[in-house]
Amino acid sequence: MKNKERISYLFTHLFMITVCAITLVPIWWVLNTALDSRTTLVSTELHLLPQNPTIGNFAEVLTHPKFLLWLKNSFIFAAGTTIFCLTLATLAAYAFSRFDFPGKRSGLASFVVYMMLPATASLVPQLMLIRILGIKNTYLSLILIWSAANMAFAVWNLKGYFDTIPKSIEEAAIVDGATRLQIFTLIMLPLAKPAIAITAIFVFTVPWTDYVTSYLFLSDGTMYTLAQGLFGWAADFKTVSWGVFCAGSIIMALPLTVIYMIFQRYIISGLTVGGVKG
Repeated sequence: MKNKERISYLFTHLFMITVCAITLVPIWWVLNTALDSRTTLVSTELHLLPQNPTIGNFAEVLTHPKFLLWLKNSFIFAAGTTIFCLTLATLAAYAFSRFDFPGKRSGLASFVVYMMLPATASLVPQLMLIRILGIKNTYLSLILIWSAANMAFAVWNLKGYFDTIPKSIEEAAIVDGATRLQIFTLIMLPLAKPAIAITAIFVFTVPWTDYVTSYLFLSDGTMYTLAQGLFGWAADFKTVSWGVFCAGSIIMALPLTVIYMIFQRYIISGLTVGGVKG
């Protein structure tokens, strides 16, 4: 049995190492292109390291006159969406977890149905609604759209985590004279930090990396996000600068990488507990 377990252990780790290596190939390819002065994306020769190493592509991106504007817009959209979506999602998730009211089951089921629909199916109606409201080319328009797109996942994940918190804690607080608002803000929210953290990361990622929605809803150049601005500038199909494009992609991914590294201890607990319960 010990030999069989060792062999199984060995093949399991070999499989995982192989999958990780395959996953890292695109990342290595993009990084290799960004650090090379060549203008082509593919080559007949395979090189593990850049043949003409340079940081000029990164410097060109960072010194672009509109880079800081795109970065500011992306941060406003991502932060605004995260704050607005989490505020409503935590309140809704707590209500679905702790209270019984008419339409509770149908409401939760509607969230599941919404998550099954492709995101592109709602783009045209959303565009018509934004035009009717007269808020196109504003921060509010995309914050509302991205918040709505992430609301179903946020509510379900947070509700699952709230379900794991014993109700006896709230009952003891009520006996001590605490109000529902105090219970929610001083007890439930601190206990749900892992779920809130992972939900915030997922919500923040969507507006930071989304290109299609911003391309459809933003026509004012001063409102472009980092994804839209870099794509429109560096990915011109007539004169594609692949090194600059890859460098911009890496710069876009760095904030998300840092966020994941900071909150990685919350990721597993926030997803497993919130995703299984409820």
